[in-house]
Amino acid sequence: MKKFDQDLAALAARVMEMGTIAESMVAMASAAMSDLKSVYQKVLRVEDQLDQMQLAIDHEAVRLLTVYGPVAGDLRYVLAVSHVNAALERIGDQAVGLCHTLDSAHRQPDATVLPTLKAMGDRAGVMVKDAMLAFFKRDAKLAMWIMSEDDSLDALNDEVLKRTLSDDEKGGSGRRDLPSALTQILLARTWERIGDQATNICEEVIYVAEGTDVRHASKSKGKKTQQVG
Repeated sequence: MKKFDQDLAALAARVMEMGTIAESMVAMASAAMSDLKSVYQKVLRVEDQLDQMQLAIDHEAVRLLTVYGPVAGDLRYVLAVSHVNAALERIGDQAVGLCHTLDSAHRQPDATVLPTLKAMGDRAGVMVKDAMLAFFKRDAKLAMWIMSEDDSLDALNDEVLKRTLSDDEKGGSGRRDLPSALTQILLARTWERIGDQATNICEEVIYVAEGTDVRHASKSKGKKTQQVG
């Protein structure tokens, strides 16, 4: 095996390790909605590890680009690694942010978490895990399927918004517990953003596997996606 191939394989292994850590942080964030105390400090420690891995992976990606000057598929892969690396770091940030939101909520009289939020946490966790599997396998079909699942996560986010902003939340009294409602909205938004990052990873899978840039495709209103050699 050529030295470049060895280095590329090592880089891929590091990205998958980082993905495993990000997945664990999402799982901890989901568990925090039921028992924040047991995971709060742990998720903060893991975030430091994730941040250090991001720096190391970016440094190695730049080194491979500089030393070897890869082309075509190899170039796409190294560039995709850098983007996936950033998405994983943001997933970690969102997991920590969710725990911070829960910590603030626990100072309120009513810190109940809606069941829909637990469903969102489960779905977002599966999306992140499957997105990393698709990246490992360079499976564009799996990536596209995961991207379609983001619609259901968005629908759950809308459901939380409608419920928390409805006057019926307090039995039709017209009174709203605004701090609690805001907490629910922030939690839902965080899970939705984690799903968005999983989608971003899937876009990189398609870029690597097919040479097609599908970023912002939903905004292009029928325009052709850009083919990359």
